[in-house]
Amino acid sequence: MTYTHRRLLSLALIAAVAALPACKKAQDAAVEAAMEKATGMKVDKDGNAVTIKTEQGDLKVATAEDGGSVPLPAGFPSDIYLPDGHKVASAMELGGAQMVNLTTAADMAAVHAATDKAMRDGGWKREMAMQTGDSSSLAYSKDKRQVFYQLLKGEEGGTQLAIRAGTNE
Repeated sequence: MTYTHRRLLSLALIAAVAALPACKKAQDAAVEAAMEKATGMKVDKDGNAVTIKTEQGDLKVATAEDGGSVPLPAGFPSDIYLPDGHKVASAMELGGAQMVNLTTAADMAAVHAATDKAMRDGGWKREMAMQTGDSSSLAYSKDKRQVFYQLLKGEEGGTQLAIRAGTNE
């Protein structure tokens, strides 16, 4: 992992923490200033969303409050399967890559099967599929795009999904 990738991961972590609902409006300016000083980059905070201006483009992170949901990143591909009844816990976008974390009340095995069927029916080529007792992973490609799913059994039932979508380029 190069220095740049570590720095971007650090920025993503800082942005995710700053987007947490514990930050009140009165604290936003202080949070922005601290993040700008720590990163040396321009930071904009708007409610539960944070944008950090980087050399690779804007890093955008939004985090939901108390079981709520945030919007998918602008331009999130409509042909990527999302389970019925999902909530978007967080969304991140940087340089054409989009990452979302979802929750759903559906059983993990059912979500895995539905995801695989929907993606392959939608013309996606399955590149990888793995299942263990508490998690599963799926990877697909189509044209010059890739999608990776990581599914975990939720602590209180249901399923947690991490989805990364981007290009092969």
